Amino acid sequence: MTLCVVVVLILVIFSSAAISDVPASQVLDTGKLRVSFDSSEAKALLSEISIPGGRNFIVQPTDLLWRIALRSEDAGISALASADATLVGVKSASGKLTLTWRADNAMEVAVSIRAPKNSSVSYWSLNAKMLDGRQVDRCDFPLMPTISSELGNKLAVPIGWGIQYNMTPGMTYQATSPSMSAAMQFVALYGVNDALYLGAHDPKANHKVFSVKAEEKTVEYNCQNWPGLAEKGGGEYKLPYEAVVGVVNGGWYEAAQLYREWALTAPWSKAGPISKRPIPQWLKDTDLWLRVEFGYEGIADFCKQAHEYFDVPTSLHWYKWHEIPYDTLYPDYFPTRPGFAEGVKELQSMGFHVMPYINGRIVDPNSKGWNEEGLSKSAARQENGDPYTEVYGSQVPLNSMCPYTTAWHDKVSYLVERLTHECGVNGVYIDQIGCAHAYRCYDKNHGHPLGGGHFWVDGYRTLLDKARAKLPKDRMFTTEENIECFIDKFDALLIVNTPCNSYSAVIPLFQAVYSGRAITFGFQYIGREDIQRSTPFRAKMAREFIFGAQMGWVLAEQLMQPEAEKERDFVRNLARCRGKAHKYLLEGRFLGLVDVKGDNPRVNFTAPAPFGGEYTLDMPSVFGSAWEAEDGSIAVALSNMSDEPRKVEFSVRGIDKVEKATVLKRNGAVIEMKGPTK
Repeated sequence: MTLCVVVVLILVIFSSAAISDVPASQVLDTGKLRVSFDSSEAKALLSEISIPGGRNFIVQPTDLLWRIALRSEDAGISALASADATLVGVKSASGKLTLTWRADNAMEVAVSIRAPKNSSVSYWSLNAKMLDGRQVDRCDFPLMPTISSELGNKLAVPIGWGIQYNMTPGMTYQATSPSMSAAMQFVALYGVNDALYLGAHDPKANHKVFSVKAEEKTVEYNCQNWPGLAEKGGGEYKLPYEAVVGVVNGGWYEAAQLYREWALTAPWSKAGPISKRPIPQWLKDTDLWLRVEFGYEGIADFCKQAHEYFDVPTSLHWYKWHEIPYDTLYPDYFPTRPGFAEGVKELQSMGFHVMPYINGRIVDPNSKGWNEEGLSKSAARQENGDPYTEVYGSQVPLNSMCPYTTAWHDKVSYLVERLTHECGVNGVYIDQIGCAHAYRCYDKNHGHPLGGGHFWVDGYRTLLDKARAKLPKDRMFTTEENIECFIDKFDALLIVNTPCNSYSAVIPLFQAVYSGRAITFGFQYIGREDIQRSTPFRAKMAREFIFGAQMGWVLAEQLMQPEAEKERDFVRNLARCRGKAHKYLLEGRFLGLVDVKGDNPRVNFTAPAPFGGEYTLDMPSVFGSAWEAEDGSIAVALSNMSDEPRKVEFSVRGIDKVEKATVLKRNGAVIEMKGPTK
């Protein structure tokens, strides 16, 4: 009797009619997007992704569309792929195509693609049925190994602000999501005319790995999903989001608008626009950030000088306020250095708002927290039971915590409560939460699905809700970097880790999606040599301004040195100008970079990299960006990093002429100009 039951189950799961009378070509055409498959000899080959009438992004048909790694107790992990499976079903009806494969008599996989009429994108889903004893460890979908390197010779990726790479052979991008290296869930490949949009519209921000690799004639794209392991094997696996594939006329900005349309419906966007969010007004008003370090006595004079010089709303980011060394013995931040609370009050009396540093993610195994408070039980654990250990500049091993654990929630909340109530600070910077990538945790005692899934995001969102409940009125949180699924839980985002190198370009990809929804400050790390060489410093500050960020995040001690007068003046002018343009640069929508022509010579210079070495940049003297306020008015932000005044021309897409213009000058003064002008 038992044998009969097993046979029936196998037939139910894997029986499928043989393919017959199926057209050799399957086409989805929305009017704006065309996706085609060739089906023959029990294979389905992706053969086309294009704008109808445009060039095809698929340079060679491919049957490698998915790869699934299965776990079983007896055989370990084995991978099955569409290229090795048999196509057993094709169904096409009203803008939807479903392809079904049988793989090694162990699994049946169905891929469905829906392509709504007049849409520039298509939505791809995957469902797999497995035998008992098998679990999905990882799902690579969609796999696209034959994208044209000619049409996709540039790649935009969501690292920090955004990075554009030239896709020369060997160029590789790989990033775990969520992390600052995949701060959003899409990439774009583009050339002269069109952009191929590849992403995941995942409101739960499940654990993924995005990868793009350039070969001689092709580019390979892959998005891996790492699900939480099922409690028992067998049954069904469903990709927990829709993969999205589309083509749009344009480049990275136009691709970002496709993502923005979805992103503003995601759970983390429900907080609404900055103008409506209950963010402390003093934070919205801030136009300049300065960094300070160590005890109050060592920073008091520099802060007094800065307050008198800049005369703009300024906030302070205070590092090393604790007695323990930096990146050592976390989270034992108390006691503070002597006079910390008194220094906070003194700085506030000058007009500063003060925000100290804590880390929301890592713990030193030599700390009291780890050994006496039991935080070792809250560490994220590998499959072998070891913690995930990282080493930074202090050369001290530090272990990543699992954000799903109540003990870690309580510890961070306790630190926030002491700093705001006992020390009187205006907010707390919680390092790494918005930056570092998720780990797959396998500790069965934590109460989350083992491995991947979305527990990492869920855990941090709960942690931040608990910590916020400890905040007094008019206080705030910030974090390092800009992982999208936390933007509603933080009041501002420090973006400074975007790479500095000679082979990529920084682009405002994040602002193209989330402008008007998240306050940003910083640009890239600023070192003493940046200020001493001047041009590298001004290049960073100029782009920080046109990207819409709050200015600075520079060590006050370095910026207030007598020899840095020119650099101080440059930042002050930008901060004053920004202060008159909050309706655009803070609350407005970023409309793209502006092509500035005329007297705009390029500047080639070598700059110091933040963590050693040097890099070379070639960029125009004058940068520009366009912004739309909530009232519909348009502004253009221009920044000249050269020493000479420049007479330039620029145009804004969609605007032919201007009858009247309001000009915000470098010192913050406002003048009116009448047109028409172009």
